[in-house]
Order: sequence, then C-alpha cells, then structure tokens
Amino acid sequence: MARRPLVGVPLSFRASSSWLRLGVMTDLALRPRSATELVDAAFQVFRRDPMQFIVATAAIYVPWLVIRLVFDVGISTGFPTAQQGAVVALAGLIVYAVVGGVVTVVASDVYLGAPADAARALRLTATRFIPLLGASVVTLACIVIGAIFFLFPALYPLARFFAIRQAIMLEGASAGDALGRSSQLSMGVKGHILGTLLLVLLVTTALSFGAGLLAQLIPSHVVLNVLLTAVSVVLYPFFGITETLLYYDIRIRKEGFDVEYLANANPVTTGQDVPL
Repeated sequence: MARRPLVGVPLSFRASSSWLRLGVMTDLALRPRSATELVDAAFQVFRRDPMQFIVATAAIYVPWLVIRLVFDVGISTGFPTAQQGAVVALAGLIVYAVVGGVVTVVASDVYLGAPADAARALRLTATRFIPLLGASVVTLACIVIGAIFFLFPALYPLARFFAIRQAIMLEGASAGDALGRSSQLSMGVKGHILGTLLLVLLVTTALSFGAGLLAQLIPSHVVLNVLLTAVSVVLYPFFGITETLLYYDIRIRKEGFDVEYLANANPVTTGQDVPL
C-alpha cells in the first residue's frame, strides 16, 4: 500500500532511511527541545558536516564580496553613498533570502540523517528564489513597521513568520502559503519561538562583535572586508540551522511530526522507487 509522503522531509532520505533499518539512534533524535537545547543542537548539526554549510554559504557571500571589491561598494570608505546604500540594502535582502533557503535544506538533511549536498541545496533554492524573496520582503516590512512604533510589535512578526523559509524550501509552499503556514505553526508558541531566536541571535552577535573588534586592528579595508565575510560565512548558518530545528520542534509539539515520521519511513534500499 502506498504510504502518505511526509511534508518537510527530503525525498532522498525517505528513499534510504537506512538508520531506521539498522536501529541506529542519534543524539539529535526527534523530540521537543527548550530554547537552549535547540541552540546547542544547532551547533551539533553544524559540527556534523561543517564543510557543506560553509560551502553553501560561501557560494552566496563570496560573489557578493567580489562585486563589492570590483565596484568599490562600501570598501574604501566606511560610509557608502546613498546609491551604494540602496544597492547594499537590496543585495543584503537577496543574500539573506538565498542563504536562508540554502542553509534550511542542508540543515534539514543533516538533522534527519540524510546526506547533505550543498550543490543540490543551491539548485533547489534557485528554483524557489521568487517566493523566498517575496516572503522575506513582507516579513522585513512588517518588522520595520513594527520597529518604527514600538520594540515589541517588531518582535511579533519575527515570531509569526519564523518558518517562511522552511515552508518554502521543505514543503514547496508559495510565498503567500508560507506566510500562512508559519502563522499557523506559531500560534500559541510565540514565546518559545522568540526565546530561541533571540538566544541564537545574542550568541552569534556576540561572536561577530568580538571578531569585528579584532578585525578593526587591520588597516587594509580590503582585508578587513574579506575577514568579515569569512566570519559571516561561518556564523550565519547557525541562525538558519536554529530556525530549521525550531520549525521541526514546533511540528513535533503541534503535529506529532516525530511519530508521523517514524510511521511513514519506508525501509527500502537507496535508489529503490518509493511509492508516494
């Protein structure tokens, strides 16, 4: 009998599931986690396959760095012109959306025990670039509007739309559907979501700030920007990984994803056709 496909689980992993056949358990077992446990699990996921995360992130950050170096966008001076500032803001939004999508795919693969493939993640992200960018623009606009008036309203859309990249990349949702899906998942657990995101943001910001202070000792603006990009390539995946683990955490809490996942996992050999 055909089994119902699992939403949010890579098809390649549903086809292998060798760890289930061997009865192998993992320290990253599917279970609800607290904010501190999620951040710790994010570091574990990164350590499992750091090169895939670094390659996937560098594939986006490095070309943008090269463009900035060639056209001297905010390189020779710390204060870009208004036109350069607009270009940097637009490029930053694009980089944020694309890197978020790529890291989501790699993090999901590693967390669920599937072989991580940065190249595949990049190809998949390219096919879903428009909804990723559209959903990111809407989320950022809501955050900015909230921040203009009060601090806490700005945190509300951050919690409500925490899983738009995961809905787009792992569930194939459109931009509108991703916003609705994330809103539905966040109902009743926004405090948990905010606590987790703010914790990982605090950790990564502290590390980035420390690295930035050391980098300021370097007189060359070119070398400085290269080093800061290298820091971003290493640190940014932690936020995306945490978002992805938080997405699965909420699904485990509200939808019984862990039970559904184990019930639907198909013990077939890699490469064998899987009935959907």
